[in-house]
Amino acid sequence: MRIYRWLLILLALFPGLIHADTGKLKVGIFPRAPFAMKDAHGQWTGLAVDVWERASAEAGLPFQYVDVTEDQGIHMAGRGDLDMVIGEIGLSAEREREIDFTQPFITTPIAAAIKPATMHPHWFSILTGMLNHGVISAVVVMLVTMFLFAVFLWLVERRLENGHFSGNVLRGLGSAIWFAAVTMTTVGYGDKTPQSAAGRIMVFFLMFLGIVIVSVFTGTVASSLTLATSQNGISQMSDLSQYRCGALEGSIAQDLLTAKGIPCRTFPTTADGMSALMTGKIEAFVDGEADLRYEANQKYSGQVNVEPISTTHISYAFATRPNFFARDPINIALIEITNRTEWEEEVDRWIGQPTQ
Repeated sequence: MRIYRWLLILLALFPGLIHADTGKLKVGIFPRAPFAMKDAHGQWTGLAVDVWERASAEAGLPFQYVDVTEDQGIHMAGRGDLDMVIGEIGLSAEREREIDFTQPFITTPIAAAIKPATMHPHWFSILTGMLNHGVISAVVVMLVTMFLFAVFLWLVERRLENGHFSGNVLRGLGSAIWFAAVTMTTVGYGDKTPQSAAGRIMVFFLMFLGIVIVSVFTGTVASSLTLATSQNGISQMSDLSQYRCGALEGSIAQDLLTAKGIPCRTFPTTADGMSALMTGKIEAFVDGEADLRYEANQKYSGQVNVEPISTTHISYAFATRPNFFARDPINIALIEITNRTEWEEEVDRWIGQPTQ
């Protein structure tokens, strides 16, 4: 009698502790490769399935799968009709208002799938990077300074008889521009020189100014070249503005592209987006790296590069109903599993090796 009394107390305190019909946790699951999919025998498999079955075994939690759609599963867990939902579930503040999340079991960057022939060549990326890091401004400053000095020098020297900058406007101003260019760049051919005192004073200051301007220009080119070389390829979302992009409808990738003002076509599945990429309807398909690596390795080996965008990330976890009693033991199991040395190899087994 005492055992039954304690059992009734537990059930009263935790009405969702077990399901009376099976005595097992009800775990919603929906198909989304490589996280959850059915094999040829109709059994669930995938990265999320693998890590969940390990975690549930280590936590001693029997369960049964319930086939659902993603949205259906989230809403059912929010109402308490399901204990958990597994699959490709990214952490988001919006969903946290309705459900709880476990510890993430994998975090990957957003990436762009691009056909190698579509990617801009190395020299183009370097040139674009240099132009974006102040080189144009330095050139403009040099040209404006050189032209203004040439005009003032010509105005001072143009009336001197047999002067190097005298004569008609075309000859005199042209000679002054040439002199300013060789003086500012410290070449100094010596073929033309000012003859008036005012002209020589102007040249005196130009020589020192030229050293400063050329030094700044050289430093700007060197630093921008270093940055452009190190950032060759796609390293941030703004780099995708050069491509016709596509993204998964309603995804974090679509939100980020929209926030950057980059137009994109949307697709219902990753497979549809990759197909559009291969047929040339888009030039870059943006999604989670795990999804893109899986699709590229499974169907488009050697035909697609997956470029991770290191400034972004998506964390994948399991969704649970609010105040789920088993979340702590599941979290402990997940941390232990994902901290093991072989976990990275396990992830690569499911999603494939990097395609770069």
